Amino acid sequence: MVVKIGNKTAAMIIKALASGVVPSRGAEQIAVGRKEEVNAFESDLRGAAEGDGAFRFIIGEYGSGKTFMTKLIRARAADMGFVVVNADLTPSCRLRGSGGEGIRTYRQLIASMSFKGMMSGGASEALVQSWLLKLKSDIAEELGCKTYEVSVREMETQIRDNTSAMAHLPFYADFLRVVVKYYVRMNAGHDVSETMRWLNGECNTVTDSKETVGVASCVKDDNWYDFLKLWSQFAVSAGYQGLVVLIDQADVLLKTVPAARNSNYETLLAIYNDVVQNDCRHMAFYVCGTTEFLEDESRGLYCYGALRTRIEAVRFEKGREIYSGPVIRLKRLTMEEYEALLLKILEIHQIAEDYESGITQDMVEDYLRTVASGQVSPRLLTRDFIGLLDVLRAFPDTDFQSLIRERTIEDDVGQTFS
Repeated sequence: MVVKIGNKTAAMIIKALASGVVPSRGAEQIAVGRKEEVNAFESDLRGAAEGDGAFRFIIGEYGSGKTFMTKLIRARAADMGFVVVNADLTPSCRLRGSGGEGIRTYRQLIASMSFKGMMSGGASEALVQSWLLKLKSDIAEELGCKTYEVSVREMETQIRDNTSAMAHLPFYADFLRVVVKYYVRMNAGHDVSETMRWLNGECNTVTDSKETVGVASCVKDDNWYDFLKLWSQFAVSAGYQGLVVLIDQADVLLKTVPAARNSNYETLLAIYNDVVQNDCRHMAFYVCGTTEFLEDESRGLYCYGALRTRIEAVRFEKGREIYSGPVIRLKRLTMEEYEALLLKILEIHQIAEDYESGITQDMVEDYLRTVASGQVSPRLLTRDFIGLLDVLRAFPDTDFQSLIRERTIEDDVGQTFS
């Protein structure tokens, strides 16, 4: 196999994997054994591009590759022309709460907004601004005039006409008003930060919104998803395929009190129904959690009957790998897939360090037979293998076989694999 990346990207990938996290870019370079899952997600995205909605729970144990899968989806979605947003749930950032937990999740999502060519986040203003400038250019071309000759009235009319597909959505009128205000201030060379505060969900009260941008609404715990739908349709108006939403670390919800947990599951149910019934078009929504998050009957999704009846596998599916339903379970990698993964990491490590390791495929197979019985997670195995490579790089005279002999890997809860 030949990995085609530069040494800076290679070094970033190795540093991330050695730290136990998924690299922010380049995840596709180490993807193995997920063909069926990737095909399912790409099918979702093709449907969303045509106006459908998609909602999936991505389920796997800690270290099984859920976050890695979201990085793959994020990169592929951007390549296919989607705007992407992502957030990790925490005790203070949930789907709903009495202390602004939902608002903080919305802000995290918008802060992460990315699209092809701008994948580091913070792209909400770029999306608005680029769309307005292109619209102005198109109007000028149609009228046969210079862009500076396009009137504010003409721009306002065209903004309204070009976003008419989202006119039925809640808060559209206010969204439109703020986008127009953004244009007016930008066109006059004035500060636009107050309009972006509202669009990014940073106005804390209706009073704040009225004083800031002159509208009587703001993002709240019980309406933030409505604003995501506006962004999804706005992305389409701006020439993108739609919006992809990625929520990770959903197991946080297991640790909340029952009333708060049920409130969050109720929000999940409402979003699920909205997306799969195509009430929200051009959106793909993914939520990542463990098997406990899904199946625990006292705290997990299965404790919420309305959700369970929608997502539980029917009796014909149980024990089989089905990729058309709302739940995708990440299966364990086979030993052959682990070997392919480690060979890729070996090549990337050599690119990052600009050296030849001398490690052969047979030596990688010996390493796997020694340290892994098939139960170790990809995260732990890759960290251990990179540690091994670092030692051999720093001390090239060290004997490979002596290093791996009696080597063990401990998982996150102390279970030892040998």
